[in-house]
Amino acid sequence: MRSVKDYMTTPVFQVEANTSLQEVCKLMLERGIGSVLVTENGVPKGIFTDRDAVKAIASGFSPSDEVRVAATMGNLIIVDLNTDIVEAVSIMTKNKIRHLPVKDSEGNIVGILSIVDASKAIQDIYK
Repeated sequence: MRSVKDYMTTPVFQVEANTSLQEVCKLMLERGIGSVLVTENGVPKGIFTDRDAVKAIASGFSPSDEVRVAATMGNLIIVDLNTDIVEAVSIMTKNKIRHLPVKDSEGNIVGILSIVDASKAIQDIYK
C-alpha cells in the first residue's frame, strides 16, 4: 500500500493569521511553494494558496491586509501520513482541494499533499 507519506511535500510553511498578504506572498514566491498553513496561536486553522492570492487581488484586498481575510479558514481537512494515497486523492477530488495538510500520529502537521504530488501518485499506480 502506498501512503500519503510517500508523496507529500515537506517542509510545511506556516504563518500566523495576522501576517500581511504581502509577507505571505513574498514567502511563497521565495520558497517556490503554492500554499502555506495559516495558524492562530500556532494552531492550524486554515490554508492560503496561490489561488487565494489571485482572488485577494481581484477582490481589492490590500497587501497590508491580514492573510486571514483571504485564506480558507475553518473546516481544515487534514489526513494522517499513513492514509492510503488513493483515499487521499479521493478526498481531494471530492472536496475540490489542491493542497491537503498531512499530520503525524501526534497531530503535528508534517507535510502537504499537493495536486502535483497526487498526480505523481496516480501515475505510479497506473504504470
